[in-house]
Amino acid sequence: MSHCPYSPWNTRRFIVGVGLKSIPGQKIFLQDEEWAHYRGNKANVRNENLAKYYPANVGLTEQELSDSVACLRSIASQEGIAEATLLPSEVPFRDEFDKFCCSVQEDISIWKKEGEREWLAAIHLAAPNHWAPEDKIGKSFTDSHIPVPKIAPISQIAGKLFQQGLERGLQERLAWGVATDNRLNHHPSPPPGIMLEDWHGRSFDVEHPKLFARVERQTLFPVPGHSLLIFTIRTFFVDVATLPSVDKQQISQCMDSMDEDILRYKGLLLDKSPIQNWLQSYFNL
Repeated sequence: MSHCPYSPWNTRRFIVGVGLKSIPGQKIFLQDEEWAHYRGNKANVRNENLAKYYPANVGLTEQELSDSVACLRSIASQEGIAEATLLPSEVPFRDEFDKFCCSVQEDISIWKKEGEREWLAAIHLAAPNHWAPEDKIGKSFTDSHIPVPKIAPISQIAGKLFQQGLERGLQERLAWGVATDNRLNHHPSPPPGIMLEDWHGRSFDVEHPKLFARVERQTLFPVPGHSLLIFTIRTFFVDVATLPSVDKQQISQCMDSMDEDILRYKGLLLDKSPIQNWLQSYFNL
């Protein structure tokens, strides 16, 4: 399991907000000893059904896609990331964006703005967190985030945030929640041959408790010469049982601050009490 350098639960309160901060000079691609595991997951989803995880691009010209890939490759090269061209997969690369996305641990999307309209133009997502990329492609920020509780204030300034992204350069935000497994791929639809109840996850077993903090380090940066923003997601898992008591207490406090809508969206409505009891058994010692 990758070492996660982030602990967003130390706010002691679960916050739904923009949370973007400028990070000039920091790396975008965080490659570590778990690269083979992430690469294997990308191979698996491509062999299953590439279009399920990399749906057809919407409203993106060949030049825009080519320049986006050139931007990504330039950054990766500067950061010392060697592009892996030999993915253990029987599915040929659909295009150069597909090829690049399979050379890094991050998932990547491209957002486009034209006039007053902005939308998700391309997405390559091998580690979906209980949502389907094919349901989001071509939609605006507002429409693609309708299921997210407390998102309305952010949706109202989506256009402004896009413009700020073009002007401010590299920015970072953290998103997180708790999960009962550390599987990267949680597409809502299971692969063929796997029952939904076996695939779904989000079921805390009090007899054999396992809990992980799923942390997404997200970055946002512009493609030079275009009204395009590249958005990356690097997923980390942290085994909560291995955390110090103070961290467990902070996670518990964050869960206490979640209202019913957030708990339902996070799949925690039924599991909140048993998870809290399990956490408190540690820090009440």
